[in-house]
Amino acid sequence: MEIYEHHAQSILSAQRTGPLTRGPFPFTHSLNAFTGCQFGATTCGLFCSAPFVKNWTYRPSALHDVAWGDGVLLKVNAPDILADTLARSRPAFRQRMRILMSPTTDPYQPVEQERGLTRRLLDVFAQYDDLDLLVIHTRSPLVLRDLDLLQRIPYAWLSLTIESDDDQRFRDLAGGPLPSRRLAVAARAVQEGVKTQITISPYLTASPAFVERLLATGVQRFVVESMHSGDGARGARTAATAWPVYDPAWHDEEPARMLLAQLEECGVTVGWGTEGFCGIPYRSEHAAAHGTARTAATQRAQVRAAQAHTLPDAHPDDLTVTLGRRGEPPRVLRGFSYFWLKYISDFNPAIHCAGCLSGSYHDLGAPIILPARHILDAQRAPVFYLCGVSETQWADNLHIPFVFAPGEEVVTSTYHGVAIHIANARRLAIPWIEDGWQDFPRSYTTCRNWQFGVAHFGYNGSTRPAQGEFRTPQHQRTPEYLIRRTRRRITRD
Repeated sequence: MEIYEHHAQSILSAQRTGPLTRGPFPFTHSLNAFTGCQFGATTCGLFCSAPFVKNWTYRPSALHDVAWGDGVLLKVNAPDILADTLARSRPAFRQRMRILMSPTTDPYQPVEQERGLTRRLLDVFAQYDDLDLLVIHTRSPLVLRDLDLLQRIPYAWLSLTIESDDDQRFRDLAGGPLPSRRLAVAARAVQEGVKTQITISPYLTASPAFVERLLATGVQRFVVESMHSGDGARGARTAATAWPVYDPAWHDEEPARMLLAQLEECGVTVGWGTEGFCGIPYRSEHAAAHGTARTAATQRAQVRAAQAHTLPDAHPDDLTVTLGRRGEPPRVLRGFSYFWLKYISDFNPAIHCAGCLSGSYHDLGAPIILPARHILDAQRAPVFYLCGVSETQWADNLHIPFVFAPGEEVVTSTYHGVAIHIANARRLAIPWIEDGWQDFPRSYTTCRNWQFGVAHFGYNGSTRPAQGEFRTPQHQRTPEYLIRRTRRRITRD
């Protein structure tokens, strides 16, 4: 393990976009005192998405030839920079600060035992009582050493990652802090009066007693994530790791969703994905006045305006489309700029949805308030179509054609984990929506690209179009180029 030292020019990174802002109570800053992580050589390194983010991609030259997990760089002047930054900040600015330490490394990796960099940072934070939030995100039992400091910081939360309760699986793979030890750390932190959350991120195979063991710690809140929802790139980063070799079903979100439902049934505070992680409420009005906080407040105002709208009662035999989960607090469906639900009189799965399907709309528009329910007239059309236009990329658009089928159901979710349930329905297959259809990446075969192919070249789904003929929005790029472009985009997220 190579250890390098570095004098940084800054230590707090402002968060204006990205996963740390995608929740009701977003973070304003992140703090990484290390570049790289020694835990990258343990079990978590098999599925870790941090090697694909810019903190590592654009690492200092000393680490250019170092593989993830084989070296770490210490920002040795981080405590001095933090002290200077907080001292120069106006009280009103500090009162808005919500800091995550650390999103791309572990502040309590083994080198911290000797160097004490994180403890010195906590010493600085302990001199101020007016920040809004500091989340210490770790998987290391070494954090027990600093519980005395966390007790003195009124805005501090300890966030412990515990993916499973299967110690043997961690031993058999690549080691690392055992889940049983981390569960004990969580319980100890609660006993010492430290506000604590457990992030099951990502959820791995666990025993039937896992929920009971989580609850026994007494922590204040939980966050559940799957591989797909938790890597910040809708599974693309996980797909680039070694984990698919160990778990071919890594992309299946259902086990994590079941764990979420179990915790919800127990009445504890629990969130899903990035929205759950950005779910610790504000301490002050000053924090709520921050720009990203104002955005969240606007969305909450939209929800309040929609409170008078109640879900229509559905008969068990109705053809019913439900977005979100019944009983969850109302919220705006983010991630989609447009939704529509349509009665289709003529459907051909080889043809793109928006431009080539005839029929009338049941509903269309945005914003969508969750949970939402639509009761369709099952006799009005032979086919029904639910479509969502994603704010991220065409490949994230939602396409669900279905037919009336009494007693059957369609259970799925959006790309970012919002539940979709269609009662008394059977989903129809769309060949061009599948990743790898006709050997094209998914970014080629979905939505606008296919619409362009149908409109200009008359493809019927049975032949493979020439790559160069798909001119928009990828501008005659080959699949190989698109894959490289996707990887670069992932590293910039």
